[in-house]
Amino acid sequence: MRINKHFFSNLRWKIALTYLLVIGIGFFMINLSIMQNLQKYLIKDRKIDYQKYSIQLAQLIANDYYNKDPNIFYRIQDFGYEVVQMEGESTRILILNRNGIVEQDSYQSTSLLRRDLTQDYPDVVSVLKGNSVPARDLYIRAGNPPERKRILYAYAPITHYTDGIIGMVFLSTSLDSVETVLADIRKIISLYTTAITISILLISFILSGFITHPIKEMTASITRMSKGYLNQKVSITGSREFRQMGEAFNVMSEKLEHVDRARNEFVSNASHELKTPLSAMKVLAESLLSMEMDDPAIYRDFLTDINFEIDRLNAIITDLLSMVNLDQDVNAVEIRKEPVELTSLAKRTIRGLKLLADQKQIRVEMFSEETVTVMGDGLKLQQVLSNIIDNGIKYTPEGGRVTVEVYRTPDYAVMKVSDTGIGIPQEDMARIFDRFFRVDKARSRSTGGTGLGLSIANRIVMMHQGFLRVSSEEGKGTTFYVELPYGNVPEVSD
Repeated sequence: MRINKHFFSNLRWKIALTYLLVIGIGFFMINLSIMQNLQKYLIKDRKIDYQKYSIQLAQLIANDYYNKDPNIFYRIQDFGYEVVQMEGESTRILILNRNGIVEQDSYQSTSLLRRDLTQDYPDVVSVLKGNSVPARDLYIRAGNPPERKRILYAYAPITHYTDGIIGMVFLSTSLDSVETVLADIRKIISLYTTAITISILLISFILSGFITHPIKEMTASITRMSKGYLNQKVSITGSREFRQMGEAFNVMSEKLEHVDRARNEFVSNASHELKTPLSAMKVLAESLLSMEMDDPAIYRDFLTDINFEIDRLNAIITDLLSMVNLDQDVNAVEIRKEPVELTSLAKRTIRGLKLLADQKQIRVEMFSEETVTVMGDGLKLQQVLSNIIDNGIKYTPEGGRVTVEVYRTPDYAVMKVSDTGIGIPQEDMARIFDRFFRVDKARSRSTGGTGLGLSIANRIVMMHQGFLRVSSEEGKGTTFYVELPYGNVPEVSD
């Protein structure tokens, strides 16, 4: 059976296994602590009991042992039987004299009789000297083959009111019953641990599914988005962090979709705008080629029209290049900034457009009571004002008026351009800064407009952290407000 190498690299499994690992380590430490404490408790309890048994036996046989009673062995055996019945473990009882020599053995074995235990058991020496020695447990090798066993030893001195310590009781018993109890408990804990581990794994896997679901959904949406399907949305669920991520993703998706639509619309409009003068030139050229006449005036008229369309095409290309450059510069940290005096800038701009205004008998007026200086790019700001004034001249009937005002407010320097033109319908107000948008398409084409002037102006103002606002009433005219922050304008000394 082959296991997918990426199976456990799945985030869901990583979270589930992390839960399992953390909880498992905690559960293991708790179990270990419980087993250690339980073992200490059981052995401690057994030590107390056998210490008590050794003292009881020492008191019981003290007089008989002092008087050398020949029936003392049976008393020892009977006591051993009673201990076995109470504890369920075979107990060996040794009686040692004051020199540590074994004189009685409840097992009736001769292997230890007359043997000196002071050499092998230092506790024997301590007990015979009158020291209090607690019961002890240790592991020994016993049996054939030798097996590791845990044995408990308990001691008590045999004292006589006349001679003091005359011997000692030496009890030994196996702790197999304790080990059996502990082993059974370990088995039970192992079964419960296995069941709990499986439960934790399943629960953590299910819970991790709730955690990873938003991520999987977002990943799937991003994958589809990378294939060109930009209209992707994710459900906003889960924790606050996931909801924030979902909201951010949906906002990003909307912006990308908007950018894609704008790009497609831009390409379509640009193609249309470029195609129109090219088509006109082609028609004019074909007409010239097909005509069989020698009248220079007719040729001149046709060539004049072709030249007009060339100028129009050049204007479109120029504006398109400006738009591309601005799209690149808008993301820049800052633009070139230098002191720009707006009153002088407005006067220069008006002088440059005087010929166009005179051709339509449009009166361009300038009003400014003070010097207004901002930090910015002078050429680009002049382009803004030129586009707005040019737009006002084009959309104002002959004999109309375009007014330019420069003034300051507490927060902004303002260039206000008003005209007495055709105005903008309310339904078109929201789109006047869109690329290639025209209020009056027929009039715009006849005057050579590209529909990019206001869009370019708005972009430049945004680059200066300013605002371009407009108010208009259809049939009465339009007013544009270019609001620019002052920035750190250096003081001019007198």
